[in-house]
Amino acid sequence: MTDLSPPKQKLLDWLEDYVDRYHSVPSYGEMAAALGYKSKDTIRFHLTDLRDAGYVAWKEGSVKSLVICKPRSRNIPILGMIAAGGLLEMFAHSEIEEYVDVSTLPHFVGKRRHQMSQYFALRVRGDSMIGAAIADGDVVILRKESEPNTIKNGEIVAARFETQTTLKHLFWSGDQIILQPANPSYPVIEKQAEEVAIEGIFVGLVRGLV
Repeated sequence: MTDLSPPKQKLLDWLEDYVDRYHSVPSYGEMAAALGYKSKDTIRFHLTDLRDAGYVAWKEGSVKSLVICKPRSRNIPILGMIAAGGLLEMFAHSEIEEYVDVSTLPHFVGKRRHQMSQYFALRVRGDSMIGAAIADGDVVILRKESEPNTIKNGEIVAARFETQTTLKHLFWSGDQIILQPANPSYPVIEKQAEEVAIEGIFVGLVRGLV
């Protein structure tokens, strides 16, 4: 897990993305505008803390000389819970309070900051995916999918219908989607394809987080 507070992590992530895309350093005003702060002083406060923690450095009086000192972070947001059993209300896209470090997962080696924005994490509740080695309490990493029709049979997805979401294997059957658990104790869910929204595709998990 990151040792930064969410506002400081958000600023560091945004800075990494900006530098990665434009190969230059933004002004205090650009940082404040992008992150929704009315005062540049808030940015200066967070940057000072990031400097004191060793994440960034700059020549006094010149923010344009700022450099990011520590290796590119691989922290993605945990957006809430997902069911692997019954059903849960759809995870809320609300204020992010927690991040997970995915730097040890091979899938993320070489990913650039703007690519990392396509990923999010959810905490698993239930054991319907235990046969796929996904246990209650695990944090699953998912990738947003803009073209769900390209998802292959058998892939694990976060599927939403009505106001509920669940983690299951996905199979196509004509104009239906079949959501298959990896535990025979749980029923298969069958829905019309237009009734289901695919929130993300499973790419890995992290176990043992508090």
